[in-house]
Amino acid sequence: MTTDEIVKTDKQYRKRLFNIYLIGIAAVIALWHWGKPMLINHIQQLPIKTQVETVEILSHFFLLLFIPAAIYLITIGRRVCRFKAMPYPGMKVIRDTVIVRGEKALRRGKSMVVLGTALIILVAISIISTHVIMLKFKHHPLFSPVFYGAEN
Repeated sequence: MTTDEIVKTDKQYRKRLFNIYLIGIAAVIALWHWGKPMLINHIQQLPIKTQVETVEILSHFFLLLFIPAAIYLITIGRRVCRFKAMPYPGMKVIRDTVIVRGEKALRRGKSMVVLGTALIILVAISIISTHVIMLKFKHHPLFSPVFYGAEN
């Protein structure tokens, strides 16, 4: 194993990446702590029809937040497949990493592409499912007068 090629740690990149993660996590916690009560209060003051539509739009928005991660997986996977090396040439790493080459790297790259694609498909299915559930809810005889008036 002494002939293994190793990509050395980029310490500046690691520090910057962890700082970005730390700031991101702190921002999400702050938004959750102070923003969620304001959002809930605002939604509760809306008419019932608008409340339901707003919650549906928010659920779709939160599902769409997974798309950038899926695109990142697909992008990295395609680069790994093109170079048949993981990490591919020029890729920064946060710890010393042995380069995997050949079929093993190709398999990993294809797996990343498949996972990213599956994530996008799952997001699309989830959005369609939540929309269908909301439509069933809106068209139910008990609730349709609220959403469509007394004529439905």
